[in-house]
Amino acid sequence: MTRRKRNVISIEKENVMGDKKILEVKDVSFGYDKVDVLKNVSFVGNLGEVLVLAGPNGSGKTTLIKLIFDLLERKRGEIYLGSEDVRNISAKSKIMYLQSDNMIPQFLTGDEYVKLMCKMYNTQMNEELYGKLVKYYEMDEHIDSLIESYSHGMVKKIQLIMAFLIQSDITVIDETLNGIDIKAKEISSVLIKRMVEKNKLIILCTHDLLLAEKIGDRVELMHNGRIFADVPLPLNDDDKSLVSVFKRMIGFEESEYEL
Repeated sequence: MTRRKRNVISIEKENVMGDKKILEVKDVSFGYDKVDVLKNVSFVGNLGEVLVLAGPNGSGKTTLIKLIFDLLERKRGEIYLGSEDVRNISAKSKIMYLQSDNMIPQFLTGDEYVKLMCKMYNTQMNEELYGKLVKYYEMDEHIDSLIESYSHGMVKKIQLIMAFLIQSDITVIDETLNGIDIKAKEISSVLIKRMVEKNKLIILCTHDLLLAEKIGDRVELMHNGRIFADVPLPLNDDDKSLVSVFKRMIGFEESEYEL
């Protein structure tokens, strides 16, 4: 009986930047119709780390990410990628955004989408790595099918395949891991660590504090448009979990809630 060779999860690609601090957000505020969504937000992101933006729905995480990617018009504050304003075209080529929605071209096959994105990011196709990623995410039978036929989870998988193939200096994952099955989530957690080992910055945007604590190196806890705390991970002995840290920060008391 022939023993099947076990897949070893790995990523192979050269580093392109050596500096540590790559992203700087300074005093960014933003509002819709006179309602403040972000209030003087400041933080930095470093190469070689998983930085988590965590907080409940409506805390301003996605708005902040859209400002970083120049998808909303910034009016107050500064955002730099290295020494460049992120609004510069040259800066945009170094960052990738995996959005929480499924807004990718439905009329393309998965394979066409991945190859198109490689061309857009001026990345030479690594066929060996591509084949590995397709197998990791069990997309072998679907890679040549139209994306319009994909389930929600399959759309997330093809986005992740594309991101791990291109390996931008900064990759932002906005709730994408919440739309995939347990095995795919575990694989993604491993591959995120592999990316970080290659001196990339991964920004994980989530309201899942347990996931944040599991794979993050540092957490920016957000609430009501502000960053309450920059929390290094793992937590010290005084804090049991990020959930307990967050409850303490917002003054959450279970006794206040009754049925």
